[in-house]
Amino acid sequence: MSLRALLDHCAATILFVRDGRAVTLAEGCIPALVDFSFEDKEAKGLRRLRDATPHPPQYFSALEVAQDAPVLLLVGEAGSGKTVLARRLALHLAGEALGDARFNLATLASDVPRDEAGTLVRESWAAPILPHLLTAPVATLPDDGRVIIDEAETLGEGGAALLADLAARGRRAILLGDAEACGAWPIPPGVRRHRLLPFLPAQRAAWRARHGGPEDLPAHPGMMSLAVAGVSLHDLAPHAATAFAALRDGVSPADPTLGRRFVLERLAARHIATLPVQDVAQLAADRRWHATLRHLRGDAPLAEALLATRRSDLAVLAADIAPPIPALRDALAAAIARDDLALPARIRAGRHLARLGDPRDLAELVAVPGGDYAMGSALHPNSAPPHRVTLAPFRIARFPVTNALYARFVDATGRAWTSADGRDPTMANAPATDLSWHDVRAFCAWLTPIWRDEGRIAAEEIVRLPTEPEWEGAARGAQPAADAQVYPWSGPWAALCCNSEEAGLNDRCAVGLFPAGRSPFGCDDMAGQVWEWCSTNWGEDMATPTFRYPYDASDGREDADAAPSVRRVLRGGCFSSGAEKATCTYRGSLEPAGSWRGNGFRVVISRPAPAPRHAGSARPAA
Repeated sequence: MSLRALLDHCAATILFVRDGRAVTLAEGCIPALVDFSFEDKEAKGLRRLRDATPHPPQYFSALEVAQDAPVLLLVGEAGSGKTVLARRLALHLAGEALGDARFNLATLASDVPRDEAGTLVRESWAAPILPHLLTAPVATLPDDGRVIIDEAETLGEGGAALLADLAARGRRAILLGDAEACGAWPIPPGVRRHRLLPFLPAQRAAWRARHGGPEDLPAHPGMMSLAVAGVSLHDLAPHAATAFAALRDGVSPADPTLGRRFVLERLAARHIATLPVQDVAQLAADRRWHATLRHLRGDAPLAEALLATRRSDLAVLAADIAPPIPALRDALAAAIARDDLALPARIRAGRHLARLGDPRDLAELVAVPGGDYAMGSALHPNSAPPHRVTLAPFRIARFPVTNALYARFVDATGRAWTSADGRDPTMANAPATDLSWHDVRAFCAWLTPIWRDEGRIAAEEIVRLPTEPEWEGAARGAQPAADAQVYPWSGPWAALCCNSEEAGLNDRCAVGLFPAGRSPFGCDDMAGQVWEWCSTNWGEDMATPTFRYPYDASDGREDADAAPSVRRVLRGGCFSSGAEKATCTYRGSLEPAGSWRGNGFRVVISRPAPAPRHAGSARPAA
């Protein structure tokens, strides 16, 4: 397609039809935001203490992350605005290349609402580049410019390979695809995955001011366009059987409204609801129907039929559609333990478990035997040199402390907690975050007598934060010093062994969803998920620790009364950390009064005893 044909094609894209008139992309659309905030970007490295006052998150736009990432996989459900975004960018890049006065980089720039308060921040595209707008699957890729590939889910299992190839060849590319299908792809180095967000209230207000529509516009972009056009699903209900047949046969109705995927799925679900339960269960055996079936609600008989199959993915689908039924909790917990779910389904399973009441013991403790352990790495100066430490035996929490457990502390003590989702029922089993070092130490002091009374710990034992060598010993076990990165799963980097940047979630998830990444002693989530506070001091400089290796507990690094300016150690990386930080050895830090949604902790149980002592330098691995 020539640049002029590309410009004309994109400019003519119809957003919706209102009162018989087609409103096109050329008349303007609302820039989309993604699940990556300004604070997230700031916190990807070592951080300085911010203003402790909580602020609503401000999000980057899809175009901004597309500029920042050489290869971007942008995902969303049907109707989330993927195609509109692809054509908006292609339209203005093509116009810039052609010298068009209407569509160019200057007219692409706009003030975009970034948060719930409607804060406006300018969005722009920095440099001209030749666009190539394609629809997957593609036979060949052009050799120049930026490749924009829509409907990436049709690449199937070859999608992840294409991402890796694009990154390896240094190509600039944006792939847009279905969140369920593309969200299961492992993300290779050099590639980022982000999810399109629903429209914020300020975005909906801007849309309504431009195009009209009811006061209560839905946040879903596709449904919002229907509402502005004055169309409801109730009006379209007579076409439910037609929509079902279209999805079944892989055809698209000629009517532009019915031909939209999100409309087809919702209407087809209405038809499916009239079918016998066993017929629907047979449909569910094909994963291609799952997005449609999730629009069914409250169908307990269907959920029971799905659970009877004992398939992990159908257990999650049953939880998506059913009211709470007794068998759901155990079926979901079993599915997580089997570790055979694609990543998007795994995340939903965790959220459903939280909502239903997670049956797992999320305060479980695992034993770490005393002895000599390797510590450190030669791969980063702050973690060098490799050496050995001697640890007394201790027990450590299998999981990071969860929102549900930390909320008990807040309720009992009245301590302030600024977490945006700490009370979200679907995040009760996710790690508690937005916690300072002082918060977590106060929690440990509060929990000690409670766990003694409950018989979980002995009368002489205490709950506390792990020292840095205790944390590393629990994470790496007996793995020796090596020339390569050391991960809890005793092997090379594997993107789907932990909730890291490569997983592309950009948020916490329920604990224990990555069994393949479990440490040798049985600890979950010690790479990625959340940075975990240790008791150990770092020093005042953000980039270079005062307390260097070899570890020596007698030099003041375990002084709990160190000055507020002395940073404390963080370990393990978080959901936005890459493979070089989500390790057993990388050291992070933050001022003790600092907090962020990527900072959490786990606890250690021990008898009061001297801290670990230095046991000399480690020999290099054979």
